[in-house]
Amino acid sequence: IQSIPSLDPMDSNFTRVKYVRYADDFVIEVIGSKEMAESIKEDVATFLKEKLNLELNQEKTLITNLGNEKANFLGYEFTKAHCNTKMGKDKQGNRKRSVNGQIQLLVPHKVISQKIREFTQYGESSVFKPRLKLPVLDIINEYNAEIRGLYNYYCLATNVSQRLYKFKYYHYFSMVHTIARKENISVKKVIKKYGIDVPVKDGTGTRRIVGVKYHTKKGEKIMTYFNDRIVKKDFPEANVYDSFGYDISFNSQLITRLNANKCELCGSTENIEVHHVRKLKDIKDKYKKRGRHIPNWVLTMSKMNRKTLIVCKNCHWDIHGGK
Repeated sequence: IQSIPSLDPMDSNFTRVKYVRYADDFVIEVIGSKEMAESIKEDVATFLKEKLNLELNQEKTLITNLGNEKANFLGYEFTKAHCNTKMGKDKQGNRKRSVNGQIQLLVPHKVISQKIREFTQYGESSVFKPRLKLPVLDIINEYNAEIRGLYNYYCLATNVSQRLYKFKYYHYFSMVHTIARKENISVKKVIKKYGIDVPVKDGTGTRRIVGVKYHTKKGEKIMTYFNDRIVKKDFPEANVYDSFGYDISFNSQLITRLNANKCELCGSTENIEVHHVRKLKDIKDKYKKRGRHIPNWVLTMSKMNRKTLIVCKNCHWDIHGGK
């Protein structure tokens, strides 16, 4: 009995038309016959041609039956839900089917697949090379910005948990592999070195997530990988503040080294300066090609993988003197 509709879905006396537009993308939802949908499509094409001198792209302008197909709009898929077993209650407390006929927004499978491919190789999480030269704090921050932005956009989708938790798994371990490659250590050692126990949100206990502690004017803070629950929301968050998540600059590591006020070659704390090279690779190649002895300052910069070196005045003179 539950499979029998309570209303006539083919009632010709019940018709509805809704129009939604964002920039030059629009969708028209029609409760009615296919002939009505085709007529509306022709009217839209005529209006665009005569009033706006625009051509309607016939290949991209489709008529979709949401009962058994999915339509695409602004990166979402949407379709009509159908489930005879999911029951709810109306305002009077009567049990009724609560899903049938409802429009559902969905995260497309191909969107997540494309995102996952950016951070995987041969089906496993891999190093994201463009971030290898960033400090660990900035690596974590950029990964957080990606998954937070993806979740903020697709939070209205019914299947957002299913799709994004899969992405989160590969994304998180890509971050861990990137940090491991940067510091030339194993993944296990990264988790041991940077693992921070954080409380499970909306639950009990803790879980260990890779993160770092950093200092601000307001004191010490902790940044870990994205730890929010991924659940469907009924309404998008208003005034989402898109920030880097911490109030220190991207050259924070250089500032920390400068504040140490110590020569990274001899350990002196007097007359501290900064030596800078244009390309680290050019300096190393310069000595290798000539077969010359590689100075200590070049080896130090190579080990740190930095184009800057904090040195005292005497060491700086020696560097420019070819020593």
